[in-house]
Amino acid sequence: MLRSVALTATAVVAFGASGISFAAAQLHGNITTVGSLNGLVAAPSEGATAAPTAIDPNAGRALNIVAIGSDSRSGANAAIGGADPGQRSDTTMVIHISADRSRVEVVSIPRDSLVNIPACHLDYSPTGKMSKPQTHVMFNSAFSIGASTGDTGLAAACTMSTIQTMTGLTIDDFALLDFEGFQQMVTAIGGVRVCVPKPLVDGVYTNLNLSAGWHNLTGPQALDYVRARHVKGSDGSDLERIERQKTFVGALVRKVTSSAVLSSPVSITQFLDAATKSLTTSTSLADIKNLVGLAWNLRHLTPSQVQFVTVPVGPAPSDPNRVQWTAKATELWSKLRNDQSLADAPATTAPTGTQATAAGTPAGGSTTVAPVATPDPTPSSDFALTTGVQAPAAVCG
Repeated sequence: MLRSVALTATAVVAFGASGISFAAAQLHGNITTVGSLNGLVAAPSEGATAAPTAIDPNAGRALNIVAIGSDSRSGANAAIGGADPGQRSDTTMVIHISADRSRVEVVSIPRDSLVNIPACHLDYSPTGKMSKPQTHVMFNSAFSIGASTGDTGLAAACTMSTIQTMTGLTIDDFALLDFEGFQQMVTAIGGVRVCVPKPLVDGVYTNLNLSAGWHNLTGPQALDYVRARHVKGSDGSDLERIERQKTFVGALVRKVTSSAVLSSPVSITQFLDAATKSLTTSTSLADIKNLVGLAWNLRHLTPSQVQFVTVPVGPAPSDPNRVQWTAKATELWSKLRNDQSLADAPATTAPTGTQATAAGTPAGGSTTVAPVATPDPTPSSDFALTTGVQAPAAVCG
């Protein structure tokens, strides 16, 4: 999604001075930002890369951006998903952009993962009020802890802190999208075409009802497709929903980077207008100049170079409705820390003490200890990778 926004921003600029004026003034003003998160995000665990100092995204270093799908039910979102107090993160994806800009890896973190959440900031003062660290709790609780303050930025900061202390990655920026924003973005480009291998019906929390075959999903229908969790014939887990989300994002990348959108000034501006109005981001990511610079370095990227993977998990012995990261997750995070392609040979063995996930010291001085990993019978570099390439004709015709 972020690459698509960046690429279309570049296309707008390519139309000349009027495009530059539009991007700099209207689009930048659309994006909602939060206060500075400096000093509020826990430090990466041992083995992580040093915090970046370059502001220019084209400086030749790897970037890690966390994309969060919020299920906030306030305002217009209440009419879509039903009124419900509080905010949670239904979807979380870590987007790793390689230093040489030759590939993008998108890692989905199951919301039902049992993780350790460090002490999180509950205001914007680095020495202010902190939450208590929590162990062996659901991953999406991190967003809820910060959101209990009523501030989206603090919700994102707690999510980022949890990812950094659990993985050792340095998270550079975040982008958050809610129900209404998602629908508007999809509608702006005339829907997204996806392959549905078998019928999908869910009448519990969504109105999803799709026959097998190709479908052009519009705003509300697209939201049901990525949200549905109680599809008939499925196990009702978050893992099956994640697979549909990866399929959809891959199709979105294909649509936005297609000639149907890039060759149309109207389509580009409509998509950008909807996207920038819908996103809440960190300040640096909201800078249109940064997005354009990043897009320029990604302009040759193809859907086959955008890879999707879910954090390897296994059943949690303590709760059949929860999952925990396996030893393969350690290898995955190690590869990303070292900016190594997930398709390459296995990374070096993690140091003693990091067999499950990296542990670190969060801001505020508390130390978290990672849960014990579920061992894999045959650890390998096969992370069940998928790409943004369109489904073969044999699947949907």
